[in-house]
Amino acid sequence: MTRPLLLRGIRPYGAGDPIDLLVRGGVIAELGAQLDGAGAEHFDGGGLVALPGLVDLHSHLREPGREDAETIATGSAAAAPAMWKFARE
Repeated sequence: MTRPLLLRGIRPYGAGDPIDLLVRGGVIAELGAQLDGAGAEHFDGGGLVALPGLVDLHSHLREPGREDAETIATGSAAAAPAMWKFARE
């Protein structure tokens, strides 16, 4: 199990005054000013912006003209497991 991570002085979505953000088990556990963070790894965010994870779903299927690199069928088959995972979450 990984240690919790305390991000000090970050700005969620770039708005407002900097606050602290505690991540535990890969999930945001707490937001607020001057969080305790005992046992957590600390990172000074220095006013950096905190954004949710962004996923770029676009692809370049190389058809027509570059079927030697990838076709619509092979590109779709490669993307299907990831799309199924996102659809279930």
